[in-house]
This record gives sequence, C-alpha cells and structure tokens, in this order.
Amino acid sequence: MATVFLVILLLYLLKILLFATGARRATTVVNHSGRPFISVIVAARNEEDNIDSCLASLAALRYDEGQMEILVVDDQSTDATGEIMAGWERRVPHMRVIRTEGIVHGLKGKANAIAQAIEQSRGEIIITTDADCVVPPHWAEEIVAQYDEHTGCVCGYTMIKTSSAFSGMQSVDWAYLMTIASAGIGWGYALSAVGNNMSFRRQAYEDVGGYQAVGFSVTEDFALFKAIAYRSDWTVRYPVHPSTLVWSEPCRNLKELFRQKKRWGRGGLDIHPIGFAIMSVGFLMNAAILILPFLGLPLWIWLIGVAGKSAGDAALLYYPLERFGQRALYRYFPLFELYYLIYVTVLPFVVMLGGRVVWKDRKL
Repeated sequence: MATVFLVILLLYLLKILLFATGARRATTVVNHSGRPFISVIVAARNEEDNIDSCLASLAALRYDEGQMEILVVDDQSTDATGEIMAGWERRVPHMRVIRTEGIVHGLKGKANAIAQAIEQSRGEIIITTDADCVVPPHWAEEIVAQYDEHTGCVCGYTMIKTSSAFSGMQSVDWAYLMTIASAGIGWGYALSAVGNNMSFRRQAYEDVGGYQAVGFSVTEDFALFKAIAYRSDWTVRYPVHPSTLVWSEPCRNLKELFRQKKRWGRGGLDIHPIGFAIMSVGFLMNAAILILPFLGLPLWIWLIGVAGKSAGDAALLYYPLERFGQRALYRYFPLFELYYLIYVTVLPFVVMLGGRVVWKDRKL
C-alpha cells in the first residue's frame, strides 16, 4: 500500500511539473499593433447587484475611437438589470442593449443570449465577459494584441475578488484551475476555458458553425473553445498575462459553489483523453490522502504524501500569483488545500449521479 501511495505521489508531482512548464510555454506574448473593429459582449440575467460595476469598467475601456461596440444582453431579467443597462446605454454612445427574444438555433441559457448578440454584432474580434466581472482599462487592446494572423481564440485569467477566507479560497482555486487550462494550451491540448474572459475571431466562430453547430453544453464557452482548437485550423492562446486579468464576484455560499462545480464537472465530461488521464491522477492523489490512512497506511508515509502534494500545489501557483502581484493569496492556501482535497474526491461521484444543473435559476 505504501508503495502504491508513493507511486501516485510521484505521478502527481510529475503532473504538476508538466502544468508549471506548460503555463510558461503558453505565455509567449505577441503584441501585435493592429486595431480591428471589436465587439465586447456581456450577457446578464438578474444581475442588478453587479451589472453597474461591470458596465462602468466596460465604458472605461481604452480602444481606438470608433473601433469598438459594447453589446449588453438582458436575458429576460425580472429585476432592475434592464433599467440599469438602459441608463448606461443612454450615457455611452457605443453601448447597445439587446433583449433576448425566445430561443435561437435550439440553444439554451447563456449560449442562446451570446449567440443572439453575435448575430447582431459587427466586430472582427468578439470578446466576452460576465455581468459579475470587472475588467481593466487596457483589457480589450491587450487581448487584441495577442492575435496574429493564425490565432482564432485568446483566453485570459479570471480571479475572484477577495474579502474573506471563503472568497480568498475561491480565488486561489481559480488561479490553480486556470493555470491548468493555460498549461494545456502550452502542450497543445484544450483542457478548459471560461467565457468571462474569452475572445475569438468572427471567422473562427463561423468556421466551426457557431454555437448552434457546437451543440448544447452546460459550459458553452468551453465547448466553443474546444471546437476552435480541434475542429479548425486556427490556433488558440491562453497566456498568463497580467494586463488581461479580470476580477469576478465570488460565490456567496456553499450552495452556489456546489452548483458552480457541478456545472463545470458536467461540462468537462468530454474532455480530451489526455486531460482525463491527468485529472485521474489528481483524483487518485486526493482520494488516497483521504482514504488510505483508514486502511493501514503508516502515518509517516501519509505525512510525506500530504507535504509533497501541498508543496507541488504551492509551486504551481507561484507563477500566476507572482505575475499578477497576488502572492498575498497564499494566506488562503491551507484552506484551499483542504477544500480541494474534498471536492476533487467527491465531485466525480456528484457528476455521475446526474441531475440537472442550475444556472441563473434555470435548470439546464
């Protein structure tokens, strides 16, 4: 048993090394100077608490005058979201509010809202974020600078606004997971993507048939990302780039966090086999730490495993936290390790049990 445990630990640390190297491979910044017309799209449903801050940050974006439009989608909100959007539309000439009208192309949820906005957009580059996010002033121009003539999609990091141990734990979790996503691209595999900091060429979107051809997914952004990566000749990029970092609101409680993880888990079921194999190592490592002490594993071997895993996880986080100036988040690392240990072990069983996922009070 001790030998098996140590083999799993070695495989886990090898995985960490691959991720750390891959993230650095993915971070070659290209800095092209072209200024194509861009469409920034944000879809919102019942986001009256967040949409004002989001639209304020979008209105402050620095990009060549006349070369940007901001499309804000009111996805059948029943609160004051639409009124707040209308107020910003009156003040910002290049901002336009769209209200979703039914379902297009059989799409559901956020994919339906984004697809309707894309059909009304004019940008050569389409950039998406979420209503609970705040973007930096140079966000759009820095994203566009990552495109060369071969690039079809560029993703950036999102981290969680931190005001407590619970939100700090989530921010460390996002940094960890996005480093895995970036590392995947560094090694040529699309492992994950999040639509709150994602962009793509209109031509790349059309080449894969848009959301309607990608098909329904509870993580529609990842589905589109994979389609561009695997079903087109375009390259995709996921650099660890401080100038494109977006900040998002945390889940407010464990119920919201559970729903988020379940949705992500369901959306990742069709991950590339290489990604599945790598994630299986993570599951085995965490499950072994939780279970094997009760099956007779010597304490000193167990402590080596816990220390080795924690050291590897901390090392993987160093590169993004250093680049983003967020090393202070290490104060939440012990809580993250405990949380990560539990959810990585439990989540596969939650996903296997099935059941519909919930997004913005809609069951998908």
